[in-house]
Amino acid sequence: MNDNFTKVVLAGILVCLAILAFKPAPTATATANPSIDTGEQIVQLAPDRIAVVDNRTNSGMRGTVLVYDYDSTAKTFSFAGSFDYSDYFSNPQKYGLPLN
Repeated sequence: MNDNFTKVVLAGILVCLAILAFKPAPTATATANPSIDTGEQIVQLAPDRIAVVDNRTNSGMRGTVLVYDYDSTAKTFSFAGSFDYSDYFSNPQKYGLPLN
């Protein structure tokens, strides 16, 4: 009885190992927008316009949004303007917003 029980358990383990060995490997899926933490964020504003938001602590441009337009014929980005959003939130009266 004990010998048959051992054979059945070992056969079950062998079957499990065979299933694990021949199981297809999972396929890796690539993400469309990989996330790399550099302190900068790129945001698409329009089909041909992007903004680069600088959130790095020790950069000289912290709180600045740089806007670029894409020229599809030359396949390059051209600088369109910038905006200091940290100054906008720190001094709203400078931009015509009332203080509460």
